Amino acid sequence: MKDEERIGHQPGRAPLNNVISYIERHRAAFPERLALRWVETSDLAAWDGRPASRLPHREISYSRFAEGIDRVAAGLKDLGLRSGDRAIIFLPMGVLMYTAMFAVQRLGAVAVFLDSWARRHQLGASAACVQPKAMISHRAAFDLVAGLPEFGGLEIRIVAGPGADASFTARLEDMLQRAGSVPVEAVEPEDTALVTFTTGSSGAPKGANRTHRFLCAQHEALASLLPYEPADADLPAFPIFSLNNLASGVTTVIPALDLAAPGPRDAALLATQLLREGVTCATLSPSMLVGVSRFCAEAGIELAGLRRVVTGGAPISRDNVRDFLRIAPRAACWVLYGSTEVEPMAHIEAREMLAQAGKPDPEIVEEGVNVGRVSPELEYKFIRIRRGPIDLKQESWAALEVPPGEVGEFIVTGDHVCRDYFNNEDAFRRAKIVDERGRVWHRTGDLARLDPAGHLWIVGRIHNVIERGGRLCFPVRAEIILKQLPFVKQAAFLGLPDPGLGERTAAVAALDPAGCDERRARDEILRLFAKNGIPVDDVFFVEAIPMDPRHHSKVEYDVLRKQLEGGRRP
Repeated sequence: MKDEERIGHQPGRAPLNNVISYIERHRAAFPERLALRWVETSDLAAWDGRPASRLPHREISYSRFAEGIDRVAAGLKDLGLRSGDRAIIFLPMGVLMYTAMFAVQRLGAVAVFLDSWARRHQLGASAACVQPKAMISHRAAFDLVAGLPEFGGLEIRIVAGPGADASFTARLEDMLQRAGSVPVEAVEPEDTALVTFTTGSSGAPKGANRTHRFLCAQHEALASLLPYEPADADLPAFPIFSLNNLASGVTTVIPALDLAAPGPRDAALLATQLLREGVTCATLSPSMLVGVSRFCAEAGIELAGLRRVVTGGAPISRDNVRDFLRIAPRAACWVLYGSTEVEPMAHIEAREMLAQAGKPDPEIVEEGVNVGRVSPELEYKFIRIRRGPIDLKQESWAALEVPPGEVGEFIVTGDHVCRDYFNNEDAFRRAKIVDERGRVWHRTGDLARLDPAGHLWIVGRIHNVIERGGRLCFPVRAEIILKQLPFVKQAAFLGLPDPGLGERTAAVAALDPAGCDERRARDEILRLFAKNGIPVDDVFFVEAIPMDPRHHSKVEYDVLRKQLEGGRRP
């Protein structure tokens, strides 16, 4: 593409810098192509749970989708929303959410997504950071934040769904019915388009500052790695991949499940959509991938129409991808490594992953997870473990970097690296490094190494590394060993305070009640850990291990540590 046609990268202030330009191009090029397909709650409730029974899907073309965005943008402008204003959009992944987001961005205003798993006071902290002028959400969300002073300044309150009363400025569905249009607002490349809040292990919310240029660069990096064909339909479990779909002009099939609250029918729902709705590509969390593999294998289902699946967000084993390829034999299975701030960072295809020579003894597990080759758009380094801010005015790269091949914190810089956090200098100092050329490096917090073949191996997180008597122990390898045991449902490996060692290591497992008793399970865990040379001081058995609420694939180590320290010792 010529530079003068490149969205988000025009000099100065221009309409073509606005990310809504992708939707404008699609409206002109293929107005009748389907943009979104989804299942209404009422239709879902009537489903009998069998993949043989098709779920009825609603759908909207790019032309109708763009028209709805026009109407909502015109309504928001009439209500007083202007370029640079912040509007919180607190809606589930769906057509209303994307319509509202693009409508806000069409005006040059900033769409803000709060962390739907955050506690009430954290929502207040997020609002204090962005100082919103508007909020678009269901009645329940307005009720949740009622009384919080940080939301007291809302001038525009738009409710979606039932519950509208005199306290609201307008109803979103009514705005969609009113004719109206506004021109695309001219913006600078570094103007903020989207702020997405996440709540880290510290509990303090931080908002990734996604500028128009950054979102376009991220789309270009993903599109280069994962190109689409015009007839593709993609089912994405992650909202950021929905944005990439819409920028690519393909059809997005929205997962018919509550991403925030996993349920017993989730695997059946996903399998049904993948099987019955012409889905050719999908993005699934590791837990979803495993669930769909197991469900399809037990039901004798083959996903013959799937040509590509992407997974990531948590470690995934060779066994996981091997199982998936058995039920989707024609699919390329890509394992992506990335984060909120940088997506993608590295990638590997499942068959390459499976072809790598492992240890001759299957009970010996490598140190870490191979996530493939680093994205060519990025520069990277490995630095020594440092838990505080890093200032290159006071120290040099030579003092920070580890020798080639050794484990260090993986840091990156490049066009699709999110450069800062919205109104949060403290988060910037902790997570970013500014070099002598003014480039911003993102500290991933992941400990990794590069092997002689150029593959990146993730061995753990800085905040989860265990320092036991002068030796560093990493959870990833230990957890792979635990998860390979047939009687283990969930597993974790973490450090607990110890007066002599500094930290002692603890293997934690939730057992399948029908698989093994605790005594035999403990003996087998200790045998395998000894064989792999991993010290284990404690073995705990628990009913369930707390997992992250977004992907349900990452262990919440701080929560688990508090539970273990407050409970009985083994």
